[in-house]
Amino acid sequence: MALHLYFDLTQTLRLAEHAVATTDQAPSFTEHEDGIACPGALVWVHDHGVYLMSSGLPRLEDPNRPGSSLVVYANGWNPGTDGHRRDPDLGGDDFAEHLHLTDQPTPLITTLRTAAAAGYPWLHLTVRTDTYEVRVTRIRHQS
Repeated sequence: MALHLYFDLTQTLRLAEHAVATTDQAPSFTEHEDGIACPGALVWVHDHGVYLMSSGLPRLEDPNRPGSSLVVYANGWNPGTDGHRRDPDLGGDDFAEHLHLTDQPTPLITTLRTAAAAGYPWLHLTVRTDTYEVRVTRIRHQS
């Protein structure tokens, strides 16, 4: 069985544009350990809720929470409005996964820009225990 996470595409694109516009990036744990620079990413986080944020530095600050990064919660996964949820496909531990925006052959930033211009409302992550898939969609299916 898969978990379906939906993120508002317009808000997500704001984070992505910030990440590709900044020259400095917060690397993932693996990038840091391997001495590899982060090329710019959406950081998919599971801790207090499930959300995306920009890897760009300086951080994109949340105007409603000074000192905190702007985040986009997955639909139904904001603990402030939706309560605390769990799903076995997310595992038991918190994590941060980098979704690189400029990887070839089809950069995610290009997909996001094209989809937003065409009126797509959602970035959709399909999550299984050992893998995930990133795409855009017009329809949010109930999980």
